[in-house]
Amino acid sequence: MGRKSIARKRKPITPKVQTWLKALLVRIQYEDLEQLKIDDIAKLAGTSKSTIYEYFGSKEEILEACCATRINQLTTDVLQLSQKDLDTTDLYTSLVEAFAEGVSDISFSFLQHIKLHYPQAWTLIDQFTDLYVDLLKNLYQKGIEEGLYNAVSIDLLGHIDKLFIIQVVTNPSIFSDEQYHISELIRDYLNLRLVGLLKR
Repeated sequence: MGRKSIARKRKPITPKVQTWLKALLVRIQYEDLEQLKIDDIAKLAGTSKSTIYEYFGSKEEILEACCATRINQLTTDVLQLSQKDLDTTDLYTSLVEAFAEGVSDISFSFLQHIKLHYPQAWTLIDQFTDLYVDLLKNLYQKGIEEGLYNAVSIDLLGHIDKLFIIQVVTNPSIFSDEQYHISELIRDYLNLRLVGLLKR
């Protein structure tokens, strides 16, 4: 029988644990998440199974924590950028680059598996996407007010951006790791969005 994990108080996540969670996130990108056992995760994380159980009670909790480490960093990065004194278009392109860089080692297959099988981890991704799209919508509005961008529906742009990030990117019938790289796709899409918005 496997070890029971529910009757035990877990330790709070330390900076050292954060370090191996960040490394683990990269190492599991092309693994079959449904087949991964705690033993496999411990090997990939470079730690022991007993250490894993000191902090986490299940594979789901580990995957959620892995996603949280990257999302927290991305959130910090884009919020700090949004406070910089840059013109509207420069800030937009900086936000695009921050997002693209932040997911440069993330695979389509990983996101597709998380969306299908790990709803709590997926909720974190969805919440970050809402935050990011709101930042873009603010820039769309600002660019229109400044006369830089064509006057179009901000809500429509936001919905299309959200659909692209959440629905299109995670659709295995459209994109796969063999054909595309997620960071380049995000750059292409959002830069095309900017080209369409700019007044001629």
